This record gives sequence, C-alpha cells and structure tokens, in this order.
Amino acid sequence: MSSAEKKTIINVLILYLTSTLLLLAMLFYGYYHYYQEQQQAKQKVLMKERAKELYTQLQTIHNSFKLQASYPQFDDVCSAIYDIDKTPIYSTLQTKKITFDKEFYTLGENLYLIHEVTPYYMGVAYIVIEQKAPSMIANIDKSVVLLLILTLIVIIATSIFLVKLILKPLRDSVNLLDQFIRDTTHELNTPVATILTNIELLNRLEVEKKAQNKIDRIKVGALTISNIYDDLVFLLLHHQVSTQNELLSLNSIIKERLEYFEILFRAKHLEVIFNNNSPLTVTMDKKKLIRLIDNILSNAIKYTHIDTTITVTIENDRLTIADEGDGMSQEEIAKIFQRYSRFNHSQGGFGLGYNIIYNIAKEYNIDIQIDSKIEEGTCVILEF
Repeated sequence: MSSAEKKTIINVLILYLTSTLLLLAMLFYGYYHYYQEQQQAKQKVLMKERAKELYTQLQTIHNSFKLQASYPQFDDVCSAIYDIDKTPIYSTLQTKKITFDKEFYTLGENLYLIHEVTPYYMGVAYIVIEQKAPSMIANIDKSVVLLLILTLIVIIATSIFLVKLILKPLRDSVNLLDQFIRDTTHELNTPVATILTNIELLNRLEVEKKAQNKIDRIKVGALTISNIYDDLVFLLLHHQVSTQNELLSLNSIIKERLEYFEILFRAKHLEVIFNNNSPLTVTMDKKKLIRLIDNILSNAIKYTHIDTTITVTIENDRLTIADEGDGMSQEEIAKIFQRYSRFNHSQGGFGLGYNIIYNIAKEYNIDIQIDSKIEEGTCVILEF
C-alpha cells in the first residue's frame, strides 16, 4: 500500500469517524440529559416524601405538648425548617444560602427541595431537604456503556471496510498505471540508449554544419527522454535498489553533469558560470546524487530564458544553482515539492523533479532553500 493511499484512507477514516462520533456524542448527550432529568425527578419524589415525614413528626411533637423534643433527622438527607419570614428555626444543612423561589434545584454537588407547609406547626412554614446529587455517569446502566463500546467497534470496523471497498477501483487503476509505467520505462531503455550511442558515433565523424545541427537536436531530444526515464526509474525502483553510499567529490560530479548537459545549454544559448570556490565531499549514493543535481539543472535549463546565465557555485558546504527564468511566487514555492506540481504548462515534464529532489534531500538530511522572484529567476540552495 503506497503512502498516498494510506494517507487517503486515514483522511477518509478521520472524516467518517469524526462525523459519526459527533452524531453518537449528540445522541449520548441527549440520552444523558434525559437520564439526568429522570433521576432528578425520582430524587425529587423521594425528597418530598422525606419532607412529608419530617412534617408529620413535627406535627406529632406539636400536638404532644412536650417541653423538650429532639429534632427529627434522617440518615440519607439533611434538612432545615424556616418560619413564614424565611428565617431559619433549625438546620442541619451544609449551606445557609437557600433559594426559596424554586421548588427544586441543584447547587454544587447537592439537590435541594423547598416544601411549603400549612398549618404552621412549631412555627414552620418551609421545610428544606438537602441530598447529595447522585453521580449520573456511575448510575448509567452498564448495558448502555457496553452498547456504546460495541457500537464504536462496529463503526470503526465498518468504516475501514467501506473505505477499502470504495478505494479498491482506484487502487486497481493505480496498480494498472504503475505496471504500465514500469513496462513503458523498461521498453524505453533500449531505444534511448541506442539513440545516444549512435549520436556519439556520429559526432566522431566529420559532417557538414547543417547535418550537425540536426544531430544536436536529436541528441537534445534523446537526453530529455533519458532524463525522464531516469526519473521514472528512480520513482519506481529506488525502494527496491540497495543504497551504496560512498565518499564523493561534489566538485567532480558537478563538472561531469555540466558536460552532460552541455548540448542543452548550447541549444538555448545559455552561459554557464561554475564558481568552484572550495572543495566539497559528501557521503551519498552516486546515482542519487546525480539525480539530485540533474533535476535541479534540468529545471534551470527548462524554465530559464534564452540567452541568459545559469550560475553554479560551490562554497563551503553549500551548493547554489541560480537561473534567470520566470521565477515562482511564494504560493508556488510552498507547493513545489508535491509530486506532479507544475506551474508552467507551456514547458514539458511531469512535475516529478522537485519531488525527487525533496525525497533525496530528506534521506540525506540536506537542507533545501528556494529563493525565487517572478521574472527574476530561481535560486536553489543545498546545505550539505
């Protein structure tokens, strides 16, 4: 499974699961409040019964004409009695702040019931019952929690199955396209190599200038195809080919690649300035280093203007390749490393170059900086 496919599956799963979990959360929130209201209604009935019991005991004390009597208390609730002016007569409550304009309310962790009574036995006009509010989550039926967990498991399993089912046609098409590219790439190798070999043989012969110009144009086309072929091979096979790192002279590699692209420079009348200011050695796979440099150079050649200059500079641990082409905006620079990103459709290519540059640089911890301005050119800086 490719990284792009994994990313797509993860994004779809996140979207699907987030929306589903939000719906479940809303349903659970509604059920929780319904359950809370039901529990509070049940507690209200029980607390009202306690208030009536207290009132009955007060009535008994009042009618017995006892000079001394103990205040009735309950193990499960606290209570208080108030006169008609809402002045406390006796209280076992944990708070002194009572809201008399509500019959039943919650304050902190406690429930309060205000029970108004008549006649006023013992001068009591109001009975207040205080009870600790039950934990709603703890009291929710275990079967509901179990059902919620099972629902989540089913949703996750179903979402994974649906995403894979939906992406199967796309995966099949991508696999078919990959196989087609592999086959095409394999078939390109022999004719491109044959063309380049025969061009080298022709260059050894003395031919008239007009014929030489035609040979040069053929070589330019062949080199372009060869570069695309090398990019495709790298993208398709670089995970399957073992990396062979070695100590390489970047200066020598740059000279070699500039000679390789010489005919392309001449085709666009480009002047190449190579500032070989200091020696620089790197430990890399040679093929990957060549791909890194070739893609930067080929992009510079492709997007610079005719009769301009490409400047290549090696100084300390830095390689700089600058052109005088169309340049890019900051928005384009932000997307440049994405595969298949192309901002100038008048030029050829598949938008693979900068993606390859990024992957190789990431593998070897090479810092990439791109300084570009519209109509002024682009400068690619590699910090080794």
